[in-house]
Amino acid sequence: MNDTFAHKILIVDDEPHIRVYLRLVVTGLGAVEIREAADGAAALLMYQQFAPDLVLLDINLLGEDGVSVLGKLLAFDPLAKVVMLTAVASREIVEKCAAAGALNFIRKDMPRPDLVKTLHDTWAGLNLVHPA
Repeated sequence: MNDTFAHKILIVDDEPHIRVYLRLVVTGLGAVEIREAADGAAALLMYQQFAPDLVLLDINLLGEDGVSVLGKLLAFDPLAKVVMLTAVASREIVEKCAAAGALNFIRKDMPRPDLVKTLHDTWAGLNLVHPA
């Protein structure tokens, strides 16, 4: 793993402006290759083809929800690193995502400095637990 930030990121969100925003954020953190998917089916296919270091996955996708996609990603690759995204966070959904294997949970309305810090700290925490 990269000691600063993930090189390869998959952003999964059905809102194009959110994908653009997240692309800017992770590029600023040092991501080199970034791919995007707008729905669960595309995300699963892209994950298999691209093998990202980190996935940013929206909970509220058109069609299949992000929690279901998370389960499928982890079934395909139990070592997948996934951070969940949402506009509205309830305790129940946060607990459901954590139980399913998400690394962290980010609200889309989080101020950019907090978003950057959360993503950086999440990745740094992985490096401390699983050194390269």
